[in-house]
Amino acid sequence: MGASKAQRAAAAKKRAQATALRIAGVDWATIADRVGYASPGAACTAVSEALKANLREQHENVEELRALTVARYDRLQAAFWPDAIQKKDKKAADVILRCLAGRADVEGTKAPTRVNLEAQRLGEEILAMFDGSDADGGAEGGP
Repeated sequence: MGASKAQRAAAAKKRAQATALRIAGVDWATIADRVGYASPGAACTAVSEALKANLREQHENVEELRALTVARYDRLQAAFWPDAIQKKDKKAADVILRCLAGRADVEGTKAPTRVNLEAQRLGEEILAMFDGSDADGGAEGGP
């Protein structure tokens, strides 16, 4: 049979207390003693599980916020679309372009930035200089 609601609440409270102590820098043995875990390892396991659950919840919240933000961009774009297309309104077109750019940022579909070819060549020249110094044992110049 599963744990009762009261037992789950008590366990959650224990995990929260243990996590707060660990964040404060308290060692596992002291956490186990203060909170009531059977061993330092049990305290460590409880805190690790609590932190993992917190990360999962944060990830879910971020995904939810991302979806909400995309929906807002969609709604804003739809509101300005007729003026931009039918009336050739430049301000409306600018809003649409900003919506498209914002959506690309949120969704992670923005094209990567191109590297300047001169900067790339300079980097290759610098790496070649290092490769050349390794060939002679790293020595600079002779005696």
